Amino acid sequence: MKSVLSALYDGELHPAEQYTPQIKEYWEIRQRNRRHYRDFTESLRKLNPPLDKRFIQILDEQIDELPYELSQMFADGFRLGARLMLEVLQDNSYTQGTGSTAE
Repeated sequence: MKSVLSALYDGELHPAEQYTPQIKEYWEIRQRNRRHYRDFTESLRKLNPPLDKRFIQILDEQIDELPYELSQMFADGFRLGARLMLEVLQDNSYTQGTGSTAE
């Protein structure tokens, strides 16, 4: 089996493209939000047609920022995980006094 680092380097891993939330509540909320969005834009179209286009434009602008937020969250989470691993690997307090030696 190929190492994760090799697969990442070779372009075989695409974490941002492969991530899908698995939480049931997420999918329920997402479906409800899409239904509300559709219903609201239909109502706007009937009341004042220019408003629906402006509303969709505003939402699209908000959606455009999501990839940046998710990217930063991924990077921050990865850094936190790496710091945790460094701390675990460098911490000798668990072996002191037990007769064990850290390598």
